[in-house]
Amino acid sequence: MNYDRTSNLILHRTSRKEIEDGILTIVKGQGIHVEDSNGNRYVDMDSGITRPVGLGYGRQEVAQAVYDQIMECSYVTPCARSNEPAMKLAAKLAEIAPGKINRFTFECSGSEAVESAMKMAKLYHYYNGDKARYKVVSRQGAYHGVNGLGLRALGTVLPMRLMFDPGASGGLFIPSPYCYRCFYKLSHPDCGLKCAEHLEEIINSEGPELVSAFIGEPVQQGFGSYSPPPDYWPAIRKICDKYGVLLISDEVICGFGRTGKMFGIEHFGIEPDMITAAKCLTSGYVPLSAVGVTDAIADKVENFMHLHTYGNHPVACAAALAVIDIYQKEDMVEKSRVVGDYLLQAMQDGLKDLPSVGEVRGKGLWVSADMTPDRKTRAVMPGANLNSIVNRAMAKGYLIKAMGSAIELAPPYTFAKEDVDAFMPVFVSCLKEEEKAMGLRK
Repeated sequence: MNYDRTSNLILHRTSRKEIEDGILTIVKGQGIHVEDSNGNRYVDMDSGITRPVGLGYGRQEVAQAVYDQIMECSYVTPCARSNEPAMKLAAKLAEIAPGKINRFTFECSGSEAVESAMKMAKLYHYYNGDKARYKVVSRQGAYHGVNGLGLRALGTVLPMRLMFDPGASGGLFIPSPYCYRCFYKLSHPDCGLKCAEHLEEIINSEGPELVSAFIGEPVQQGFGSYSPPPDYWPAIRKICDKYGVLLISDEVICGFGRTGKMFGIEHFGIEPDMITAAKCLTSGYVPLSAVGVTDAIADKVENFMHLHTYGNHPVACAAALAVIDIYQKEDMVEKSRVVGDYLLQAMQDGLKDLPSVGEVRGKGLWVSADMTPDRKTRAVMPGANLNSIVNRAMAKGYLIKAMGSAIELAPPYTFAKEDVDAFMPVFVSCLKEEEKAMGLRK
C-alpha cells in the first residue's frame, strides 16, 4: 500500500511537494533495517528519523512486556489512582537519573513532557510564593516540541511557531552556543561565553521576579548534534542559581544513551533541577515521555494541577521498563559511546578533504557533518543540496536526514563498527556526487 495525496492519512510536517516526489511507506523493521511497501530495504541511519529507536527494531522482549501488561491491566487513570508499572518505572529512573532528580510523572510525547515541565516550574514558584514567575528562556535554534507552552520556546523551525501566533506569552530567546557559526562572530574561549552571559542580561532586562525557568538541550539538534563548549553549562547553572531560575535539561533526544551517556547533561558536570525525556525511553515501541524533578521541587508543589488521559500509562511504562532492562543488560549506552567514537573518527578522517564539509561533530551515536558550499565563509548549505544528498543515500540503501545545515546520523545502538565501515564509502560517494553537481569538484 503506497502513500500519495489521495490517502486518507494526514502526515505531520510533510509538504505537498514531498508527497508528490514520493513518500516511503515503511512496512517492516528488524535490527537496523527497515523495508518499504515496494520491498526496498534500507539501513536506518536516524533511528526512525526522529531518533527514538535505540534498541533497533523487532525486540520480542518489549512486545512480550506490552502484551503481558495489556492482559494484566491495560489502563489506569493518572489522577487519584496509581499503578505498579508507573511506580516501578519512577523508581528505576530515580536510580539512573542525573543529580538529585528522583520524582517523575509520565506523558505520551516529548512535547507533552516539555509542557508538563513548564507547568511544574510555574507551580513550584506559585507554591513558593513567587506567583509572578512565568517566563521561560530558551535559545535560538532550539526545539522543545509544539504544544502550547512548549511552542513558545521553539527557537527553530520559526514558521511553525509563527503560524500559531499569538501563542502563550512569556517565551524569551538567547543565542545558542553554535561556535561554528557564532551569532556574535567571535571565537571560543576568547568570546568570554557571551552566549551564556546573554542569559543574565535577559533575566535582568525582563525582571528576575518574572522568569521561571531556562530550558535547553544538552546537545542541540537544531544545528545537527551540536555540543557547546565544556564551560557553557556550568556558566548557565551559575546564572540560574543566582536568580532562582529553574534549569530544565531537555533530554528528549539526549536521554537513554544517545550521546554515549545515560543522559546528555552528564557530559557537562552539572545537575539540572528538572529533566524531560522521551524517544529512547521506550525505543519508540510505544508512546511515552517523562518529567523528572528533585525532591526540593516536588515537595513544594502541593497539587500538580494537570491532567492527560494517557499520563502514567501502565502499558507504556511496562514497555519502558523492558527497554531499560535491555539497555543495562546489554551495556548499550557504552556501545553507543564506543561505536559513536568510531563513527565520529571515521567521519572526521573520511570527510576532511571534501570541500563541502565544514565541521564534523557529535557525541555517542549522534554525529553530524555540517555542510557548506564555501569553507572560508562557512556559508549555509542550501536546503535543495542537503535534500539531494539525502535522496542519493536513499537510492543507495541508507536513510539519513538533513538538520539545519548538516547531515545528521543517529543509528540504533545495535549499529556496529562493521556497519560504519560499510556506510562510509557510500556516504562519501553521495557527497562527492553532490559536490560535482554543485561545481565544487571536477
